Amino acid sequence: MGKDIRFGLSAPMPGADLDGLLKFSAKADKLGFDSVWYPDHVVFVSPTEAHEAWTIATAAAMKTNNISLGTVSDPHRMHPAVFAQRLATIDHISKGRVKVSLGVGESMNLDAYGIKWDRPLARLREAMKVMQKLWKGEGRVNFNGEFYNLSDAFLQVKPYNRDRIPIYISTHTPKGLRLTGELADGWLPIDLNPKLYAEYLKIVEEGANGAGRTLGDSFDPALWVFTSLGKNEDQAYESLKPWRYVLIMQEQLKKAGYGIEIPEEYKGLNYFNVIPQDEAGRQKFRKIGELFPREAVLDFTITGSKKDCIEKIEKFIDNGVRHFVLFYRFSPDPNKALKTYAKEIIPYFKNR
Repeated sequence: MGKDIRFGLSAPMPGADLDGLLKFSAKADKLGFDSVWYPDHVVFVSPTEAHEAWTIATAAAMKTNNISLGTVSDPHRMHPAVFAQRLATIDHISKGRVKVSLGVGESMNLDAYGIKWDRPLARLREAMKVMQKLWKGEGRVNFNGEFYNLSDAFLQVKPYNRDRIPIYISTHTPKGLRLTGELADGWLPIDLNPKLYAEYLKIVEEGANGAGRTLGDSFDPALWVFTSLGKNEDQAYESLKPWRYVLIMQEQLKKAGYGIEIPEEYKGLNYFNVIPQDEAGRQKFRKIGELFPREAVLDFTITGSKKDCIEKIEKFIDNGVRHFVLFYRFSPDPNKALKTYAKEIIPYFKNR
């Protein structure tokens, strides 16, 4: 698997206007970050503007030079042939800087619009195969699946100077992890501590081995992770504390060995299944963070002084992470944190 350590950023969505998103992307590129990722939402849990992610990525491609551009999306809202064409087109605009991560979907983007997401992992598998076959472009594609059927299909635009656009999978489930090893070019989960990351990465490797595949240097084990960088651990934690409800998923907290009893009314709540129209559910979701202890928050995030953050990054690297996608805006001074990462932390890992 990839040896170089890469650092990316989560774009400030929600919470940024269109111009702000484009300026952020240009700034991230200028500061030397490796990637920027745009959450692909029809709506957000919080009330804000929700721009279409690939339109933003297309505009950002024209204002940046080096940084790779990606989204975390799903296979349900767009036919994979149309999705493959769109990605290949943006790949040409960006001259080969497009990536995409696919998950099984979120209620907020699907249910209100009557979009089916039954058997989401099976649909994800088929969508990936269709896109990869169309990109490869070895003659016309015939595909007979449960969800998609292609007959003499082809694209008249291919990825820019490559035979496929990297597809990551965002998943925690055993079946999803095995599928990642079987078909994907990278893995991009969220909210894991180092120990769980290593355990799950082994399942990804098992999936690859079962498919007769070896995860070589081109495979990218990534992690979407919250970071709060401050003068010390106490200051950094206090800045992160109000957001505890999004920092850890209940099931991962339990798997990590934290014996916290979740009241029945809160069980199963997470940002994948809370919808914006459900104000009571949103309030419950926020409330659940009060149950998460400081020790767990520090375990699942990169929090503290510059030295603390470097030590935590080292721990994640020791457990298999090679690409960090940072939620940095929870720091006491987000702009200072961004510059510290760019000028001090990233060079520490790039130059060793």
